[in-house]
Amino acid sequence: MHVWLIILGVFSYAASASDLNVFTEEFPYFQYTDANGNLVGSAADKVRQVLDKAQLDYSINVNRWSVTYSAAQRNPNSCIFSIARAQSREKLFNWLFPLGQFSVSFYGLRNRKYAINSLEDAKQYKTAVIRQNFSHLYLKEHGFVDEQHLLIISTFDNVFELLETRKGLLDLVILSDVQFDYKSKGEPLAKELEKVYTLPNFGAELYFACNKELPVRIKNKILQAHNELYQ
Repeated sequence: MHVWLIILGVFSYAASASDLNVFTEEFPYFQYTDANGNLVGSAADKVRQVLDKAQLDYSINVNRWSVTYSAAQRNPNSCIFSIARAQSREKLFNWLFPLGQFSVSFYGLRNRKYAINSLEDAKQYKTAVIRQNFSHLYLKEHGFVDEQHLLIISTFDNVFELLETRKGLLDLVILSDVQFDYKSKGEPLAKELEKVYTLPNFGAELYFACNKELPVRIKNKILQAHNELYQ
């Protein structure tokens, strides 16, 4: 029997009696909260299937990415999804099983003209990016500088309004293509945006990853459950 909690406020580790604290963010279509307040999506479904198979008590906690990312590194009995595997993160987590791949693009206002034929070209514009997410790390690894090339934000909830109201200060936003597709269905201002440039040969893979100090007993249960279900 597992405990499934979605916590939208501050995480409290001391109050949790679960074997495992699992942290995530809203990232359609991989995981997102539906109209009934349930966490759904392909990644969320797979994670629950594996952890149920492993017969672990666990909680799933949803918050903005910066909080989620920090919490998973601080708490030994914790895991995180869907997190893109990157060289700069490789030693921070145990990467237990994949959840899917995604592509990433720069999006800009339809009524503006952009000249972007390479990642280097994008440096002439100011781009909004979520702090510490994969796109942020990727761009910094390729020479983008915070505040010079990048506007750091905590969530994309108001990114469309941000693009519209901060003309002259913000030019682009970088989003996963599935994320934009999802948002465009319910956000009228999304019609004002169009894809400007897709990162070539990106192929980022999302994972279920765990704190390096996660007890071996729990780690092995998760790996065994995943192998039994998917291999």
